[in-house]
Amino acid sequence: MVMKSFRHRLPPLNSLMVFEAAARHGNFTAAAKELHVSQAAVSKQIMLLEDHLGVTLFERSGRRVLLTARGQLLQEKVNASFNYLADSVEGITAKQQDRPVLTLSANTATSHFWLSNAINEFYRAHPGHPISFRVITSDLTRDQFSDDVDIALAYDPGTRIGWSMIELFAEELFPVAAPDYLERHPIEGDDPAILFGHDLLDFERIEPNWINWKIWLTRLGQDCQGLQIAKKFNNYTMLIDAAERGQGVTLGARYLLDAKLEQGSLTKVMDVSIQTGRGYFLALNEKRPLTDDLRLVYNWFWQQNENFNN
Repeated sequence: MVMKSFRHRLPPLNSLMVFEAAARHGNFTAAAKELHVSQAAVSKQIMLLEDHLGVTLFERSGRRVLLTARGQLLQEKVNASFNYLADSVEGITAKQQDRPVLTLSANTATSHFWLSNAINEFYRAHPGHPISFRVITSDLTRDQFSDDVDIALAYDPGTRIGWSMIELFAEELFPVAAPDYLERHPIEGDDPAILFGHDLLDFERIEPNWINWKIWLTRLGQDCQGLQIAKKFNNYTMLIDAAERGQGVTLGARYLLDAKLEQGSLTKVMDVSIQTGRGYFLALNEKRPLTDDLRLVYNWFWQQNENFNN
């Protein structure tokens, strides 16, 4: 069987790149600014892509655009493909130019909501620095501590032989929802029992140390025998996306969701939170050579600890 060329199997690459930017920003204007094109050009590329695929990728909601279920699926595949391609190109370029490549690891939530922005901030603070990053994303702690990882950004990792660890920030969880949901289902007061009458969005516990609604409410003295969960997700980014779409109330983590709260796509529904006693740790692989580049990156991440605690 002869495989058709990618030209006939794939949409135009430019449309996919525009889609990636629009999906990441959730806003056509911001995507246009990043790509140095007009908003109309972004809209046109999205329309061409939707026509090519025969599906709707975005739902328009005021100034914001939200991914449909098909759009979310495409975003996951496009991100994975672009990251793989970018890693391959950077690996080739790094070898050709002798550029250092450092391997970082984190779970899905930390990678999506914190690490990607932290890497961008590192490059802003060190313009022109030749370091390239390879990021391993896995929700299994053992994968985050593989031998080829230089630095792990790990949630409640426990003791790890051969790794030096410091806490970046403690975990604090509180209920959040989209303004649209709160307009339709107002929440008044700070009594956690109020939440039993709302659509609760929950996260499947892949590891035993993760916190869900039942644990959170029990910590606050609530009887969870009749607790009803509206929807459950095994991917934290999809859970937060559902909350942003106004589908219900979920648990938000301070620091991870700071940007969402500042942008206003999510808001705290009551002034109640718990300190879980767990945290996010910066872990250095002591089995890897401590090069100047690795020390630079490690110290820069450590400085973020001071920012969190000031």
